[in-house]
Amino acid sequence: MNERNLNSLLKEKKIFLVGFMATGKTTIGKRLSNKLSLPFYDSDKKIESHLKMPVSNIFNSFGEKKFRYTEEKIILDHIFDKKLRSYIMSLGGGAFLNSNIRNAIKLKGISVWLDANIEIIYNRVINSKNERPLLKNNNKEQINYLLLKRSEVYKEADLKVDVINTSKENMTRIIEEKILNHLKFKNA
Repeated sequence: MNERNLNSLLKEKKIFLVGFMATGKTTIGKRLSNKLSLPFYDSDKKIESHLKMPVSNIFNSFGEKKFRYTEEKIILDHIFDKKLRSYIMSLGGGAFLNSNIRNAIKLKGISVWLDANIEIIYNRVINSKNERPLLKNNNKEQINYLLLKRSEVYKEADLKVDVINTSKENMTRIIEEKILNHLKFKNA
């Protein structure tokens, strides 16, 4: 993969990794960031830094409404910050459901939906140390319900990449190639 070629095609576009929890958005985002020499941001980490507490505590202390309000403000401020050029950002699982965020991403970036089947997600969630505020008792039916409901909006992303059981390096390469092909097609 020619990272320089991809960087030149990106110009000032931003890459947003969207999708359900535990699909690898942050892991892949960091790897893409390293390969492309672009800054990486995690929207949940930005929110935690802003409110000075973990996401699970924000949900418990203030509720989902306050979290979503803060999420929208922080992501939109980041997208429209004139000092920030190209970068990669992983979004929390519910961020792309917000139409204001989706529209801003369409205007300023490329959205990449990391789609995984319920088995991959469930296994990652139950083996994760991360607390997932929207999941109670890591219930598989609840995960599947949320996944199906959210997938209807995730389909609006510019690109869809099926998360497969392969190395992180290989998944990163697959995503990089999809982005490169997308940009070549758009610039043709």
